[in-house]
Amino acid sequence: MTSTEVKGNPNNNSKLEFIFQILVSIILLYNSINRNNNSAIENVYKYSFLVLSIIINICYQLFIKFNFTSKNIRSRSHKNNNDDNKLLVERQQSDWGLGLGISLIPNILLVILLSLNNYNSNSYNNSNNNNHYFTIISLYQISLSVISPLFLFNHINTHRSSKRCNTPLSSSSSSSLSTSTSNIPSLTKKEYTNFIIIFLITLIISFTIFFNNEINFDNLKLTLFLFLFSFIFLVITKQLLYKLPNSFTLGEASIISQIITILLSESIRYFYNFFNNYSSNSYINNDNNNDDRFSRINILYCFYSLILGSLFIVFLNSLFYVAKSLRKLMKDYNNNNNNNNNNNNNNNNNNNNNNNNNNNNNNNNNNNNNNNNNNNNNNNNNNNNNNNNNKLIKNIIIKSGLFYFLVIFIILCMIYPILSYQLNGENPFLWVFEYIGSSDRIKYTIGLWMVLLVFTIFSYQPTIHSSIPMIISRKYFHILAIVMFTPPLLLEGDDDMYKFMVLSYSVSISALILLELLKYSLAPPFALPIKHYMDRFLDDRDSGLITTTHIYLLLGCSIPLFLTFFMDIIHLGGSSSSIVSNSYHFLSPFSGILTIGVGDTMASYFGVKYGKNKWFGSQKSIEGTVAGSIFTIIASLLLYCFCSTSGSSLTIYSILKIIVTSTSCSLMEASTTQIDNLILPLFYFTLINL
Repeated sequence: MTSTEVKGNPNNNSKLEFIFQILVSIILLYNSINRNNNSAIENVYKYSFLVLSIIINICYQLFIKFNFTSKNIRSRSHKNNNDDNKLLVERQQSDWGLGLGISLIPNILLVILLSLNNYNSNSYNNSNNNNHYFTIISLYQISLSVISPLFLFNHINTHRSSKRCNTPLSSSSSSSLSTSTSNIPSLTKKEYTNFIIIFLITLIISFTIFFNNEINFDNLKLTLFLFLFSFIFLVITKQLLYKLPNSFTLGEASIISQIITILLSESIRYFYNFFNNYSSNSYINNDNNNDDRFSRINILYCFYSLILGSLFIVFLNSLFYVAKSLRKLMKDYNNNNNNNNNNNNNNNNNNNNNNNNNNNNNNNNNNNNNNNNNNNNNNNNNNNNNNNNNKLIKNIIIKSGLFYFLVIFIILCMIYPILSYQLNGENPFLWVFEYIGSSDRIKYTIGLWMVLLVFTIFSYQPTIHSSIPMIISRKYFHILAIVMFTPPLLLEGDDDMYKFMVLSYSVSISALILLELLKYSLAPPFALPIKHYMDRFLDDRDSGLITTTHIYLLLGCSIPLFLTFFMDIIHLGGSSSSIVSNSYHFLSPFSGILTIGVGDTMASYFGVKYGKNKWFGSQKSIEGTVAGSIFTIIASLLLYCFCSTSGSSLTIYSILKIIVTSTSCSLMEASTTQIDNLILPLFYFTLINL
């Protein structure tokens, strides 16, 4: 078994995951067909094509299950004298995750579309607004369901076709290959042909959707936007897989690429509408008078500016090779220092040998001469290394200065002016402080967070708690997420806390992205202490150039809240006085906290402490899965009964829905080899809103 194969049998281990994702897609397909009689949707375009896209996506999942199994991969690998599994599974101990990668986000978009369909009687939205929202979200859903999987399949074929022309690689040479961007396989004539075919399919889809009645400029813009959306997804996915090897599986790279692509596409649409004096953009209803300085629209501006700004910093560093070259310089500098230390140790050993020879009055002149010659060579090597170090230090100072300059320049000269303009000329920093000071609850919450973070940084160390298994030590951060994020979300009647959590998540995600970039670049003087602290909590899944599990933890907690926040803006408008639109299940914002905060933590604890019976083909225990399911059900019922306005009307259907959703997520956690911090919250969000 190679180092990149899944422990146990990947086929058996992924059967349950496959069954769940197929069932969810089929249920959404049934709901879509059942709700096809809404007149507001029929005025948008051929609704049947949206249903067809779901069917195509289900066919893709079946194709993946029966064509990309580990048995087929090994047979192709032996036939071609090549380890395809090693090349295509980008992270150790994981399968590809293609099924989840092509279905998870499209299913969530379908949930949003169905909620938009059900909310047609809202007085804040008229038919035109519903049609506008439905068109854009449907465009994303169809593109991710039908077109994006074709790019992933083409990526697999690119690997195979490029490797068949090469000699077999050992594991060590494969590792060195994956870390070099110069070894990215060049596109062959066949690959160019595949891309042309995929874009022709995109063109056919766009004509089918947008030109059903007439050809006009608005439909042409939507067609071009669909092409741009597909191209952005292609570029981001390839960059994640090639530039950051062993950090993502294909499925995880697909999910992250889909999320980033939607954010970038929305920002492009916003700026296009802004510069062309359009009256509205994707999520904003300008029919409402936006007099509130701390309105949801202003929070939305901050969300886009912070996250996309941090991603733009990463993009510029990648474009100009600042972080990569700085990382190489730091490694060369450390290698020279290690060589100097080795040479000094060798000199000391040689001197000790000379002294021993002299003390023993041995006539070992030849040995002494050899030792002296070795000392001279080592001294010469030290001198050369010192000269090289002097040059490296100068280059490191220059590159570090450029690295920090880019970060500060983008923050002060791009993010700051954009936010200031959106906030009607206000200073964004002062705006944030005034927003914090506008509510006592916000001030108390920040004070609690600061105490918890200081305690975590200075008091909680794996070396201090070495007797606790690492898998349990890491769950401390899951418990920390419960303590930090649950109380503000429980204040259902406080719109300020609701918006504050969205803003806080945005700041935290942006900070983690920049911290990971800093850690990757090894830029002095902050990178090494941060890397030293964060590396103490790594496990086998963090085997790539960057650490993803902590970012996934924050994304898992925040994405469900972001989704409900966007749905409220769609249904209620950006400056509505209403708190929530009731267009989603009450537990939706808590999806991350319930699954990875409660369920995953309890599953790990009971699995390590009491787990004896393993799931077939898995290293996870049945006892842990049962415990995770039970605690998730209990936590969900407690939240729903005592915190929801509809808790007093608890029905058998709502109880069964919570039980089925929680149990399904626990079984998914036991069956998937993807990082559950990202997968489980999105899966729970989808199920609870079916």
